Amino acid sequence: MTPVDPHHPVAVASGASRPDSGVSLDDALNRLVSLQDGDRGVLDAVACGRDAIAPLRTLLFRREPSGLFQPRCHVVEALAALGARDVLREFVLSDRDIADPVEAAGEDAVLNAAVRALHGEADETFVQRLLVLACTRRLAAPIEALGALRHPGALACLLAALADDVARPAAEGAIRHYGRAARTLLLAAVTERDVRDGAETESSRRRRRAALALLLETGDAADLSREQRDLWVHDDDPQIVVAGCRLVLACGDPAERGAAIGRLLDMLPFVDWKLRSEMVDCLEDNRGDARPLIRALVASFAPDAADFSPPAEAQRYLIRLAHRLDEHGGIVSLGVVEERCS
Repeated sequence: MTPVDPHHPVAVASGASRPDSGVSLDDALNRLVSLQDGDRGVLDAVACGRDAIAPLRTLLFRREPSGLFQPRCHVVEALAALGARDVLREFVLSDRDIADPVEAAGEDAVLNAAVRALHGEADETFVQRLLVLACTRRLAAPIEALGALRHPGALACLLAALADDVARPAAEGAIRHYGRAARTLLLAAVTERDVRDGAETESSRRRRRAALALLLETGDAADLSREQRDLWVHDDDPQIVVAGCRLVLACGDPAERGAAIGRLLDMLPFVDWKLRSEMVDCLEDNRGDARPLIRALVASFAPDAADFSPPAEAQRYLIRLAHRLDEHGGIVSLGVVEERCS
């Protein structure tokens, strides 16, 4: 067992380095499990020194059917300040079968706190436990720890976690640690689909979007073949299409960039307002390639003022964009279009 670290922030605040703190252990534990005085209880428990470790261990392993986790997270904090890493490690390595989802959610929160308190543990037994927790329960702290270790066997698990809304931010941060070593698996994650009843699942789409965003963020997609870029530009997921078009507009040849602009314009009437705004921003960022095509579309028809169909709304977006793109405001028939849109 690690001795109490007198320089630990909690130990310093509690006065644990003083030989006689004058704190009752019973009072300290009662405060620690209180929702109101839990923070004070942590300081008091640490001030009691090593005598507090055994009762703190009992509290840590105590089941909590209500799912309430904050008191036991305070226990983790106190044990960490007391240097009781062996107790925390024992808790993380224990495989407690909890069927009730409410209780399991609370247990997961305490496990996250314990794993974070054990930062730096990297022996094979502990890493294998992290892999189990990351792969089967998608817990953020084990995912973060595996990313920091850049464990080669963890990448597939981390990529799968991109499909989970709760785990995704931790998984994205963990994958960033791998750099170019993650490139091949990221490409596979963008390509592979989970299909049920003839349609791709929403979680599969979220995983593919996140994987592609990571590829674009790290610059690992810039040297891909045109065939690969075309797959994304013509994907059936609008968000992947927009990301693919951004990639093409950043590194494609003129013909490819023109095709990407055309793809964005074709999709404009069929996406929600949020993605439509992103697409319009992309077109504005690439005004040199976009201006001729937008001129032609703006001149093609003017939506009736009472028409709020998706094509009409998309046309209004283009008219407003045309104003911004045209240096002199002289787009063909723009005055007539604006009059009919008002």
